[in-house]
Amino acid sequence: MMQKISTNIYFLNCKRQFVAWKLYKIMHFYSHISWFIYTSVGIFLLVNIIFFFRIGRIAKKIRSSLRGKIYIKFAMRCLAMASILIALLGPSFGKSKSEVSIRSKNILFVLDVSLSMNARDVSPSRLEKAHTIITNIVNQNPTCQFGLIAFASGASLQCPLTFDSETFLVFTQTATSSLFDNTGTNTYDALRLSNNYLSTYKKEGNTKPNIVVLLTDGEGVTDDASAVNTDAFTTFNIVGIGTELGSRIPYQKSYKKDRNGEDVFSMLQRESLAGLTSTTLAKYFEVSDKKNNEPALYSSIRNYKGDSEGIVKIETAGNKYYYFLIIALALIILDVLITVKTITI
Repeated sequence: MMQKISTNIYFLNCKRQFVAWKLYKIMHFYSHISWFIYTSVGIFLLVNIIFFFRIGRIAKKIRSSLRGKIYIKFAMRCLAMASILIALLGPSFGKSKSEVSIRSKNILFVLDVSLSMNARDVSPSRLEKAHTIITNIVNQNPTCQFGLIAFASGASLQCPLTFDSETFLVFTQTATSSLFDNTGTNTYDALRLSNNYLSTYKKEGNTKPNIVVLLTDGEGVTDDASAVNTDAFTTFNIVGIGTELGSRIPYQKSYKKDRNGEDVFSMLQRESLAGLTSTTLAKYFEVSDKKNNEPALYSSIRNYKGDSEGIVKIETAGNKYYYFLIIALALIILDVLITVKTITI
């Protein structure tokens, strides 16, 4: 007999756990349980404890007892309170189809990884600042494709255009000054490779707009770079990173020296970048500790409307808080309309 009762209790607990699991799976909440919820529950329980304590004292004084119906009223109030709190959490359940139009574009980053980009006139360094800018642009444009070309004395395609933003960011972090030798900066090769890559990409039937973002301190920008063909660029953004005062260049646990043994200073080549901006009809954004055009850069790229990729149907779950408010209101009305005697005399 005891074994049968234990078995029944076990299956009953399993059933309750299964029901709770099903409710958890079909219902989601927009808000988390906050201090307000805990405080409300605490006040509700405290008020009811005081109420029952006072009624109990009165019943004891007149040598009476509490009626059973008072516990039904208490249960109704508990359900009403629970319904209100659930409504505050924003429950959502059920599924409905909604149509979303997704727009996409190609964003190709051309990153200067020459030694001068290790200068620290921009904190923590010009190159690290460039990495941060790239990461922010990727995070703000989740439906786009991203590619990376790194350059110094030469240029190479580090990551072709891809929707896999996590993999792309891994390639970005590996783009450092160790990729090339330390014989200079060739911006011309980087822009020529960028235009050739995007031209080939277009010939394969890809019609999305190509946004190119060049991140550099301007060293190595010559007349050759200004004369490069940028026909495959839908828009061209030049980001100048550094200051006119400049900074020493970290190199082999010290600083880079010239032939006379003096420290080499690297400065933002604003005039060279201005010439490149003018001849290529690009937009120029300067980033330094004193002048920061980052917000304008992010806004320009984020608000550029790419080609529509079509309408996609997705499943959504709506906020059904009003169901629980209706239940709470009905219980409160019943609580007001139904009167019971609290003490048996």
